[in-house]
Amino acid sequence: MSKLQFAIAAEAAILAAGAMAETQAARPAARVYGDIRLREEMWDYIPIPTASPNVTRGGYNNSFRLRTRVGAAFDFADCATANIRIANMLYDVTAGAKSFDWPDELVVDNANIELRGLTGDGSRLVLGRQDIFLGSGRLVFEGTPLDASRTTFFDGAFLHQPLGGDFSADLMAVYDEDEDPLAVGNVHRQIRGYSPTADGRDEAGVGLFLNGSALDGALPGSIYYIWKHETSARAADGSDIGNADIHTLGALLRPKFSGRFSGEFEYAREFDPNDDGGISASLAFASVKFTEPSCGLKPFVAANCLYLSGDDPDSGRNESFNPLFSRYPFLSELAIYCYDTEGAGNWNNLIYPHISAGTSSPSGYAFTVTAGDMRAEERNGAGGGRNRGELYMAQVNFPICDGAQGGRGKTVGHLRVEILEPGDYYTSNHTAYYVRWEILVKF
Repeated sequence: MSKLQFAIAAEAAILAAGAMAETQAARPAARVYGDIRLREEMWDYIPIPTASPNVTRGGYNNSFRLRTRVGAAFDFADCATANIRIANMLYDVTAGAKSFDWPDELVVDNANIELRGLTGDGSRLVLGRQDIFLGSGRLVFEGTPLDASRTTFFDGAFLHQPLGGDFSADLMAVYDEDEDPLAVGNVHRQIRGYSPTADGRDEAGVGLFLNGSALDGALPGSIYYIWKHETSARAADGSDIGNADIHTLGALLRPKFSGRFSGEFEYAREFDPNDDGGISASLAFASVKFTEPSCGLKPFVAANCLYLSGDDPDSGRNESFNPLFSRYPFLSELAIYCYDTEGAGNWNNLIYPHISAGTSSPSGYAFTVTAGDMRAEERNGAGGGRNRGELYMAQVNFPICDGAQGGRGKTVGHLRVEILEPGDYYTSNHTAYYVRWEILVKF
């Protein structure tokens, strides 16, 4: 069965499930939900590692985005639910890609069947189009990196399987095409974002996370294996791009040292066992966090360091870290644009020690600040140095309306500001900035 046939079959099953829910009065009623998100982003002078131009997308950009989503869930059995969600986004920017034209901004965001308890108590199997988050999200979260913050879906299967006690397994298998076969309209719109520009480069992958805890729950964590396949494609100049296979082994630990001190440590190694001159890259993350739970505002402070390997041009291997299925702004909204010349969200070649602090309240207010010094492992920028720059970030989240009973109409917002003082890795010496405000209404 092809991917398109599979998706059509999943949608047909959803429609059949809806009809069944209507005819079986004993079953729970169908649920309809949605949200409206209004967002504006402004940025300027964001540097890129080329000499000319040395800032991305012409400099100043102002992006206005209105995303609407509506979804429905149908419980057609005590242990089975069919889900569908449609997303639409009006998107306009001052430079680069223009607004989506109707009807090309309308997509099937989710279309799946969820089966609970099929392989034992507590198990959960999801088949079809869905959002997947595994581990820390640094390797598995984003399935559509070039979709302009509209969607994050994967096409495939996900299984959560309890193994007894504190142990469980999460398994995923996905195949994502370069162009969405379920998008409405006939515009050829890439949603993967590879560079050099590659037409028809699909992604497939399998991931297994074994989760558990030791020391009476004080040391939770995961060990994992991820295989990713990137299909061959054709570059903009007509040349062929070969396929790629990336195998990743990793471990994630989240120790609880005390009631106030906790940590997070992750290490992942990427390799290709069938190619002596192939891939040899790594990710490392370490964080120690102090939280004061007895205070109503729950203040915290954390010391963190992120390492993503860069490619040594003098070696015969590719040491550049591949972010797999996480090419999204997990680190910074501003810094992800610094990788525009390497493809959407292609995080690599980075050493980033930083301090973060913040506070939150039960009413929904939260404030965080982060400051750090970004460095490059390899001197492959036009500036010739390793200093990517000093990055400062701040975000405030605030409630606007509690909404009706059940959360319908709940409205929240946030304001985010980021500033980068570029270093000698780039040739630009202008202070870069990024500002975003957002209002989200749920119904």
